[in-house]
Parts: sequence; structure tokens; C-alpha cells
Amino acid sequence: MKTILVLTDFSKKAENAALFALRIAEKTHANIILYNSLEIFEPVDAVESSSWVYEHSEVIRAESLIALRSLQANLAGRHAPGTLEPEISLLNEIGYDLGANANQLVREKNIDLVVMGIRGDNTTSHIFNGSDASDILDHVSCPVLFVPESGSFDNFKTIVFANDLKKDYEKPISFLVGIARTGNSQIILTHLGEYENKAYKCLNLIKNTLAYSNVTSRLFPLENMGEQLRKFALSVKAGLVVFIHHKDDKFENFFYGSESKGMLNHNDTPLLILQG
Repeated sequence: MKTILVLTDFSKKAENAALFALRIAEKTHANIILYNSLEIFEPVDAVESSSWVYEHSEVIRAESLIALRSLQANLAGRHAPGTLEPEISLLNEIGYDLGANANQLVREKNIDLVVMGIRGDNTTSHIFNGSDASDILDHVSCPVLFVPESGSFDNFKTIVFANDLKKDYEKPISFLVGIARTGNSQIILTHLGEYENKAYKCLNLIKNTLAYSNVTSRLFPLENMGEQLRKFALSVKAGLVVFIHHKDDKFENFFYGSESKGMLNHNDTPLLILQG
């Protein structure tokens, strides 16, 4: 991993997401871009509105830069001793489509991971209903990490990987293994019973092809998959839950059905979405 893009609105949840990005960057020797998207609204009845909007946008941009520098200094002050300190660059721009803007940055800056904060009270609900998070998933072509504001970084000691096993997913699984390898995390592959043979193929990919041995498999019955997965993630104290997202499907579908929409409700577990 070389570059992590952190989307920030300077809220508490965004600050916690930036701290997660810092810890990941320290372990993967990646650099960080702190990005703030500005929305400037033109008043309908303003006299000489174009001049007013320009002056107003410059003020907003300057205030944004001050806040970005403050966040940059905060992260620098929280750098873990003995680890490589990442380079932290700052970027703000005016834009009305966060997802499109972020994806353009992903392409131009060769971003490996996008990180953004999510309200801690109802993570999944916010992803389904929150326009920013949904927009990011619809547009961004790289993995996205959603960090609840109350979540704490535990080096992802246990990773619950919910895989639908529709394909081999070698590229996204390689990314996941790269994350796990930094802390020798235990990966628990969870899947439905009807795909048991495909699960062995996935385990072989991780254990043999990718040479990562700290992985096990957990088989779930077909009924109440979402509720089983939610309880299982809590029981093993998962530090990270991972899903595969298919852009050609509705976002809800990759959660193994509607019952699992509430899986992360009132939970502070980070959620990593890999593009399938």
C-alpha cells in the first residue's frame, strides 16, 4: 500500500477515521492525503453574485486549509514512536459530487484505500441511507474503510471476512491479506453452507497462493445469515468486518440479504468494503 485518502469534514468521526488511517499507514509504510470537499452555494437574489461567490469560496477554502493543517498537526503529534512516519499532504477543492471527486483522486493519485468516518450509533443504516457514504461506494474503484467515531484501533487482531464466494476475488482478497499480514491478524472466512466446496478454494487461495496461514473458515446455515454474522462478529471481538461489494448489484445485496442490514447497528466495529 502506498497512498491512503482520508475524507474529512473535521467532525469527531472524521478525526477518528484519520487516526485509523495513520495507524494503517505506519504499518504499511503508506502516505496519507487529507481531503476536504467544499460546497459553495450561490444565493439566488444576490447582487453581483459571481463576485460574491468567488470571495466567499476563497474564505471557505482558507478556513478549510486551516482546519486541515490542524488535523495534520494532530496526527503528527500522535505518531507512534518506532514506526515510519507517513508523509501527510493536504487537499481541498470545491465540488458538488463527493463520490466523483474522490474517484478522480483515486485514479490521479493512485489511491490504494479510502477512509471515512461514520456515525457510531448505526453504521450500516448510515451507509444505506447516508448520501456521502453511498455516493463513495457507487463511484470509488478501490477498497473503502468506514470507521465509527467510537471505534478504537486494535491492529485488526481478528478479521471477519464475509465472502459470498461468487468468484475467486483474488485481487481484493490479496489486499485483505496485505492488511492482515501487518499484524498477523486472524482471518475468519464466513460463508453459507451451500458454498462449502468454494470455501475450500478460497482458503487455498489465502493459505497457499498468498502464503498466509492464519485463516480459518466458519460455515453458517442458510437461515438468518445476517443475525448469525452479527452475533459471531461480536463473540470473537472482531476488530474489522469485511465485505465484497458488487457495483452491478444494489448495495444492500452484498450483505447476504435484508436481515443483515442491522448487523453493525449500535456497534463500533470498522467495516472494510472490497470491490468485487
